[in-house]
Order: sequence, then structure tokens, then C-alpha cells
Amino acid sequence: MPHSTPVPAPSTRRRGLRTGPRWLAPLALVCVLFGTTLPAAATGATGLSLGVYVQPKPTPGHPNAAIDTLDAGIGRHLAIYQTFVDWEASSGAPNPFPLVFADYVASLGATPMVTWQPQATPVHGQSPSSQPDFSLAQILTGRYDAFVRGWADQARGFGQTVYVRLMHEMNGTWYPWGNGINGNTPAQYVAAWQHIVSLFLGEGATNVRFVWCASAGAHWNAAPYFPGDPWAAWIAIDGYNRASTWRSFTQVIGARYAEITAISTLPVMIAETATLEDPLDPSGKADWITSAFLQEIPQAFPRVQVALYFDAPIGGTQQVLTSSAASFAAFTQVAASPLYQAPAPG
Repeated sequence: MPHSTPVPAPSTRRRGLRTGPRWLAPLALVCVLFGTTLPAAATGATGLSLGVYVQPKPTPGHPNAAIDTLDAGIGRHLAIYQTFVDWEASSGAPNPFPLVFADYVASLGATPMVTWQPQATPVHGQSPSSQPDFSLAQILTGRYDAFVRGWADQARGFGQTVYVRLMHEMNGTWYPWGNGINGNTPAQYVAAWQHIVSLFLGEGATNVRFVWCASAGAHWNAAPYFPGDPWAAWIAIDGYNRASTWRSFTQVIGARYAEITAISTLPVMIAETATLEDPLDPSGKADWITSAFLQEIPQAFPRVQVALYFDAPIGGTQQVLTSSAASFAAFTQVAASPLYQAPAPG
């Protein structure tokens, strides 16, 4: 995406070896008292939108305390905050639209994104993919239609734009709706997606923007699962630097980006990305973050309009932003960049 702020050319890097400029800014000490109003993404600004998934903290009376902690540290509110909602709790009780979360995010001047997962919350030690009740075939029978309509009504009642990332990473094999799990096929996925979206439209939930999201790390192509441009608002990618061989953001995302942008004209979102610390280079993670967000995304991925960091220990505690002062400083630098001051596209 064009921008007015010059950034250095991406450096080439191997584990434990750096070439190119070292340009990470020193950590700025940010003191923000809780309860103080923080700046939100500037309304009407041009550029990219920055978001995050931050793992909730079990704070009685304040379920969104983790958002406050992050925002206090970086000195601003971001454009998008993400949460995850299973269709059912582990007890089998249906989970409603997360109105408390959505209202709180809206109060910050931001847009909520709900990753909506057709599964029951797995009990300890259980794989989510072992839930045949949530196969695509079961969804297509209409078994969950009443629940979906009710959830759509609740989302409509929120009254503001909400992104719903439905049945994400379908080209992987770790969810009940995933590739080959429970006998699922790409054709069933497309039909189930269109069926669910049709139910939302039938309820008048036009404030919902559906996000179709593929995994960069899955071995299976994502294209056969795409429902078509009229059935989504966004195409998205999840991708992580978690491999034993260090990989840049471009190496993680590039192939999947090329695949999905060839089949759709929709705008692109990086719905999840993160990196572990590099044991051979204390500055490696910080440099990865600044390179990914300030160099690679704006220069090499022009259709990306939104990027979210996954600030949770799933996949390794070292991927959280607070794994080192340098990595948190890097994300703070990204959040302060003129590149990332746009509100979430509506």
C-alpha cells in the first residue's frame, strides 16, 4: 500500500546472523494511568489498520483487563480487537454473541472481531477435530439453524460493524470443519459457509462483515474452499514464525497470499501472526516485528489493509509481546507509526 513515510529496505537474515541496517528505536517509557483516555485510531486517516488478539486475563469484574494493560503499555487504542467464541461451551450450552466484549471494544473507538468456531469448547486433552456433531454435513442438515439465526439477531442488535471470522483455517486438519476431518469436503465447506451467511442476511444482520481466513502453514490449498467474493467482505491469512528454521514474515505468508489474491478481489487481512524469540539473537523477535509490519507488509503485500498480532502463548510463551522488553518496544513502534493509524475499514 502506498505510504508517505519512507522505511528502510528489508534486511536479509539468517539465524544468529544479520545483514542490513539496525533501526529498531530504543524502548520509550510509556506511563499511562488506567482510566485515562487513550487516543484511538484517527478517524478518516489513510493507511493500514492495526489490531491484536490478546489473551483474556481472569480478572473478576473486568473481563477486558488484558486489553487495558496492552493499551496502557503502547499508549493508544488499536483499530481492531479479536476474541474467540465457540458455538457451544464444554457443557453443551450455546454461547451467545459476545456483547460485553463488543460493547467494550466499541467504547474504545475500535471494531470487534469474533472468530466464530463451530465446535464445543474442548475439555482438557481433547482434540477439537474429534467432534463429529460439528461436521459440515451436520451444519448443512439445518441442525444449528435456530442457533445461527439467534446469534445473528444478537449481532444485529449490537448495531455497529463487527467482523466475524467464520470457520477459519479450513485448509488445516485441526478443527471439526477442517480438511478431511469428519468426512468434510471443500464443496461442503463452501455450501456451509453460504448457508450460514444466508441465515445472517435473512435476519438482517448487515452490520456483520464476514472474514474468510486460510492457514499459511497448512499443506492443503485454500482455493477450493473459497465461497466467492459476494459471500465475504475479507480474505485473510494466519501465519507464524514458529518453525525450527527462522523464517521472515514474507517467507511465512507469501505463498498463501499469492494463492488467495489470485482467486478474489476482496481486501486482505492478516488475521493472526506472531513470532517466537530467536535463541541465537536477542534482538531477533523485535526485528521480525518491525520488519513484518513496517517494511514487508506495506512494500510486498499491497492488498493487505489490516494486520493483527496474536498476543497469546498458544504455540509458545515466547510469542507474546511481553516476552522481552525489545519485542514490546517493537510493537509500540509499530503502533506509533503513521502507517498504522487508520480505523478499521467498515
